[in-house]
Amino acid sequence: MGVQNVHRMHRTQAGAPVLPAALVVVGVLIALGAQFLLDSLADTSDTWHWIQHGVTFAGGVTAGAAMMALYAASRPRG
Repeated sequence: MGVQNVHRMHRTQAGAPVLPAALVVVGVLIALGAQFLLDSLADTSDTWHWIQHGVTFAGGVTAGAAMMALYAASRPRG
């Protein structure tokens, strides 16, 4: 088996990036949950308001990092 065949086999046998795709969904759900589920609590005090900001930020970072991983996985190697 030549080097090119091994490289081609490795490329076609690579699994789909399931974890990053799932993390995009999780990040979006976290951000939506912070926006809608924490909204009534955020109106009660400044602490809950800032917690809502933090959870929204965490969801955005999670989704953004996962999208970068998906982009990196889609790039050809070599």
